[in-house]
Amino acid sequence: MTVPRLLSRCVVFLVSTVAWANAQTALKVGVAASVITPFLDEPMAGYFYDRFADGVHDDLHAKALVLDDGHERVVLVACDLVRLPRSAAIDARARIQKRLGIPGDHVLISATHSHTGPNTTPEFCAVLARRIADCVASASGNARPAKLSVAVGEEPTLAHNRRYHMKDGTVVTNPGFLNPNIVQPAGPINPRVPVVVAQDERGQPIATWVNYAMHLDTVGGTWISSDYAFYLARLLGRVKGPEMMTIFAIGSAGNINHWDVRRPGPQRGFGEAQRIGESLGAAVLKACTELTAIDQPTIRAISAPLELPVPAVSEAEVTAMRKILATPPPPNVDFTLERVRANRILAQGGLAGRPIATEVQVIAVGPIAFVGVPGELFVELGLQIQQASPFPHTFIVELANDAIGYIPTKAAFAEGGYEPTSARFSPGGGELIVAKAIELLRQLRP
Repeated sequence: MTVPRLLSRCVVFLVSTVAWANAQTALKVGVAASVITPFLDEPMAGYFYDRFADGVHDDLHAKALVLDDGHERVVLVACDLVRLPRSAAIDARARIQKRLGIPGDHVLISATHSHTGPNTTPEFCAVLARRIADCVASASGNARPAKLSVAVGEEPTLAHNRRYHMKDGTVVTNPGFLNPNIVQPAGPINPRVPVVVAQDERGQPIATWVNYAMHLDTVGGTWISSDYAFYLARLLGRVKGPEMMTIFAIGSAGNINHWDVRRPGPQRGFGEAQRIGESLGAAVLKACTELTAIDQPTIRAISAPLELPVPAVSEAEVTAMRKILATPPPPNVDFTLERVRANRILAQGGLAGRPIATEVQVIAVGPIAFVGVPGELFVELGLQIQQASPFPHTFIVELANDAIGYIPTKAAFAEGGYEPTSARFSPGGGELIVAKAIELLRQLRP
């Protein structure tokens, strides 16, 4: 054999070997969904009075996205629920680790915050944890080589900060439509629409992950539904194909909803949910025209415990609050601040001065960081995390791995209103979550 021919064969061998090695470490993506629609005799969640479902408008799901770079695997799960109790997240993570070997801190499980789903009772959560684990196992099993792309669109017309400065100097949550005493919103919104798209080797879409900071409390009523996320997924499925899965995760929306107080109400129902879901879908499709490919992203994950201080309450306060809650409210009254305060003091009394133990998590996929926070984070706090992050793309996923309730700013505690009245931890707890998230982001950034 001549030297040139030998060199030629060596080059071919080396190129083939490199290509094979790259194929072995190329990103793989898997998706799957499990139906988590409850029985209709289970109480519905989301409001301060009892509701039972009259029927199912659309099924609820746990949707899983598994990302595998050949060295690490991470999982993003979104559940069509108002909240995800800590116990359910711990149970599901343990099952996933036992079956697939994926560590718990590599699994982010969140609730979309739909208010037309089941109350997350211990009995429901026991089934939920198994469904989530099954879903992740299916997604891992069907993972295949894929490319990721990212874009950030904008939709500034749907979301509204629901806290308002009033003429009497107070701050009120949802003060009513066309209220002449409103001065201005008490805070901003986040109009950004983060989009992450996974496509297979043929360019066919596998999944579209969407994030938006706005409450999922559009439908109301007594029909099971995933709210505007249903219409978002339906629109994207029609455009991108039925095999593509839409996964919606809610951003920092603790003080953000869809009610435009400048217009008359009630701004509720399936028609309103369709308007919002399809408007958001249009923003996603526009963002998809400006996608940036992520070439062989490295995957990393980290999670850290966090304790939030809780103010002490006296036995006398607890007794007084029990008397308030023992008095039946008027029919179909959503809430009064008196009853909200009573519920919060009883919860604090049950803690007996112990801090709230929770978790903050970050999953990094190349230039993208997914930040999991354990409750309904005020938009100002989410913006602080994003502005301080060393990652080019930082996306907040609230109600992740826990459900500690509202997470207001320290300033909001001083202003008062529904959310701070409901929050169980001491003022400054939200800022502790922000500091921990930024610390984890900086640890993960190479």
